[in-house]
Amino acid sequence: MNCHPTLCGMLVEVEDGRVVRVSGDPDNPDSRGFLCVRGQASPEILDNSRRLLHPMMRATRRSPWRRATWDEALDRITAAMHTAGREAVATWPGHGIFANNYGTRIHSHLLRRFSNLYGCQWWSPAIICWALGGFGLGLTGLLEPNTKEDMSAHANLVVLWGANLASQPNTARHLAAARRRGAGVVTVDIRETEASAQSDETLLIRPGTDAALALALQHVIVAEGLVDRDFVARHTVGYDRLVAHLAAHTPAWAARITGIAAERIVALARRYASTRPAMIVVGGSSMHKASNGWLAARAIACLPALTGQVGIAGGGLGPRHGASLRGQVLGNIVALERRPPGDDVPNQMSRITEALVVRRRQPRGRGPRATGSRRVV
Repeated sequence: MNCHPTLCGMLVEVEDGRVVRVSGDPDNPDSRGFLCVRGQASPEILDNSRRLLHPMMRATRRSPWRRATWDEALDRITAAMHTAGREAVATWPGHGIFANNYGTRIHSHLLRRFSNLYGCQWWSPAIICWALGGFGLGLTGLLEPNTKEDMSAHANLVVLWGANLASQPNTARHLAAARRRGAGVVTVDIRETEASAQSDETLLIRPGTDAALALALQHVIVAEGLVDRDFVARHTVGYDRLVAHLAAHTPAWAARITGIAAERIVALARRYASTRPAMIVVGGSSMHKASNGWLAARAIACLPALTGQVGIAGGGLGPRHGASLRGQVLGNIVALERRPPGDDVPNQMSRITEALVVRRRQPRGRGPRATGSRRVV
């Protein structure tokens, strides 16, 4: 159950074939002996009497569960897949299959590879957590972040936007190193977290209003001529439409929504745009669980581009939970290029549940059918 981007080194003590203790590895160059309480408690999982170690099956949803063999379970799965047809099948890995090997994600990638070769749906387990925020970042701006080592060595301003250091503790020492070097730190969050103790300033924002703050920051940057026009001209699209959209989203407008005073919004916009390099660390899960969280991610993603903070050491977006660092995708095995054509159900909870409801309404024994641009599952 290791975390990302922490990936702590762990030492395991074994007596008579049983794990009795797990502790941090002081020789690990990243975690340096640190291990959170969840890591230290991991031995409790191994011999837990309630741990599920074999397949369980039932004839109907009202039938009792019974123990089954792996061959029986696999036969039932493959038979159901053949009956439904590949486009009406979805693989949805749980968080466990992601978190058990966050460094390589080999288990999840193998399942995704199967889904692409077979041609069925593949749904990210993170769709219930941070995935829509990540989608917003990737759709509009940056998907891959800079590293925490880059932060400590080069960033002159770090904006921790919903990034609680308790969820990625090994980032904290790199933040402290940046501060010792003279870098400024600003926290944007709904409460004072551990990150506030490491910050020059904390802006408390009302939950779910991050998009409003990001739009107001952009408004100031554009209105005061703080835009890196050369970068925008060479590397972005839609700037004129963005400027028109920002006209109504003033700091005063955002202040009423976010609870952050207009003058503080203006000050942060000026500070971010005039400091180079400046890095934004977007929280891995927090804001993305709001109803418009992915739009907040899209708005935040525009900030590095407007100020030319992309592609430079110490700039862009900083390390965050769930992100792929540069170079990690070079060994990708998911075989996306070999995926056969077909209709995909968008990876959104509302569309997924809508498709499931449609499927349940079909008479028993009938196969899937297309509904507009969607495929029922």
